[in-house]
Amino acid sequence: MGQVQLRMKQDVATRWNSTYYMLQRVIEIKEPLVSTLALINPLLPALTPEEWDITKEVCDILKPFEEVTVEMSSESFVTGSKAILMARGLQRIVAHRQRNPSIHEPVKGMVNFLAADLEKRFGQVERVRVLAETTLLGPRFKKHAFVNERNAEETVKSVPQFWADFEERVTTLRPGIQNPITEAMLEIKGFLAEPLIPRKADPLEWWRVRALVYHNVCTIMKTRLCIVATSVPSERVFSKTGQIITDRRNRLSPSKMRELVFLNPNL
Repeated sequence: MGQVQLRMKQDVATRWNSTYYMLQRVIEIKEPLVSTLALINPLLPALTPEEWDITKEVCDILKPFEEVTVEMSSESFVTGSKAILMARGLQRIVAHRQRNPSIHEPVKGMVNFLAADLEKRFGQVERVRVLAETTLLGPRFKKHAFVNERNAEETVKSVPQFWADFEERVTTLRPGIQNPITEAMLEIKGFLAEPLIPRKADPLEWWRVRALVYHNVCTIMKTRLCIVATSVPSERVFSKTGQIITDRRNRLSPSKMRELVFLNPNL
């Protein structure tokens, strides 16, 4: 039929977005698929035009979830600071779909389920302190990623409290600073007054240049922006381990295995 040969994709319960990939592939090969099934078994019931429309609508709804998953599964750049922004973005997209009166009834049920599940999982995401501080200290988003202004302000106040546990020690080491918390508060205000950097810019490079300007806040940043948003990087380690241990390399000691696993992504 003059088309590129593409294989069907299978839905896998343990693999993220596999349902979307399966349905998307079915849509891509719709014509050859329908023709082949008609030749193999003419009695096999075919999808109706309405069912094809439903499949297309489902793919359109699931596509943003796939894009967010890919974005958040990276391990080569900062992802933790995007968690709140991405969660709120998905909620807005699904809410917009809920207000669409033209979607089919089965799709409407799926959209309502997604909206309820997103609210259950991410309704209070802005109040997760670690994620909130990670987002706030990201020079790409800062307070602008928060939907609730109160949550943003509470996060701003929580960052200087990082110094509360060792205020006395720092004051002793640096007699010129009477209150490290006050100093950190001034730094965070100065940081928030800085213009946002482009979304695709490297926040770690921005902090490297300004480490001396905001040295207290930079210390907190190092414990926050290193946080990854998903478990994908650790799962990749398990996958790489399975590639290292083979039938011909099945007697590696645990210590040697740890060294090889460490070297694999760090060379």
